[in-house]
Amino acid sequence: MRRPVSVVLGLAAVLLSSSIGAGPAQARSEAQTSPTAAARTTTGKALLGKLTVRAEHRGGYERDKFGKDWLDVDKDCQDTRSEVMQRDSQVKVTFYSASRCAVLTGKWTSPYDGRTWTDAQKLEIDHVVALSEAWKSGASKWKKKKRLRYANDLGYTWTLKPVTRSVNQDKVDQDPAEWLPAKSRCTYARQWVAIKYRWKLSIDTAEKRALTKLLAGDCGHVKMKVPARG
Repeated sequence: MRRPVSVVLGLAAVLLSSSIGAGPAQARSEAQTSPTAAARTTTGKALLGKLTVRAEHRGGYERDKFGKDWLDVDKDCQDTRSEVMQRDSQVKVTFYSASRCAVLTGKWTSPYDGRTWTDAQKLEIDHVVALSEAWKSGASKWKKKKRLRYANDLGYTWTLKPVTRSVNQDKVDQDPAEWLPAKSRCTYARQWVAIKYRWKLSIDTAEKRALTKLLAGDCGHVKMKVPARG
């Protein structure tokens, strides 16, 4: 039996509505539960669980294998140190000369001891995961180009930090099983596992024990963005 045109049109409207979804609210709900959306955030504890545990590689490390000095990646005369000093200063920086290459003054708070500095020379740029630690954790197998990228990683703000010179010299290349900052230990632990995840670096058993302890309780459940791979 042939149905009236009005009925056919009504059925078509219902089917069309069903095919495109129930509306914006449902679309938002689906987006929030999709694998892509869920992967945008993580926790320090979750990232720690993704790291490979293995014994450290011994021998062969030389600083020059990560480059002799900071690079000027974008060729604007400001090397990686200057770029980080500008990025992390709480005020507009000044430079040593009109060339605007090396930073002279600004305002920085060292995360490891909480001290605030205005003289750039009072700070050093710390590789949160030191170059020699990276070497022992997987970078010994990298090509030189990748080691240079790691040493000058401006693509992830946690990799490089301006810190009090004397504190950085005390930290040197130690991991969290051997050295911890006086302040912000929870943040430090989350940054450590994030950097190791970003660069697919391993951890040893003592390192994992220390990080597991640091990331116990609320600290390990703080939400953060999943680091892009280096």
